[in-house]
Amino acid sequence: MTNASTARSSVAAPLNWNAVIAFVLSAIGLLSPVGIWLGYKTRRQIDAKRQLGREFATAAIIIGWLWIVFVVLGLLAYLWILI
Repeated sequence: MTNASTARSSVAAPLNWNAVIAFVLSAIGLLSPVGIWLGYKTRRQIDAKRQLGREFATAAIIIGWLWIVFVVLGLLAYLWILI
């Protein structure tokens, strides 16, 4: 009986590959808005279906927002120099 319960518990939940794709898209600076959107969407799916990959989705959201902040600050600095 213990072998059956350990066999069931050793089966891992499937990885949600959309979380990995969101992470990669967020890491690419120009596609970070798509990565942010996909990260939020994937995180809801992971919570609903109890899958793995929540860390990737959260990292995609954080990295994507950091890219956006970096671009906005860069544009502000550029415009500040022009004025």
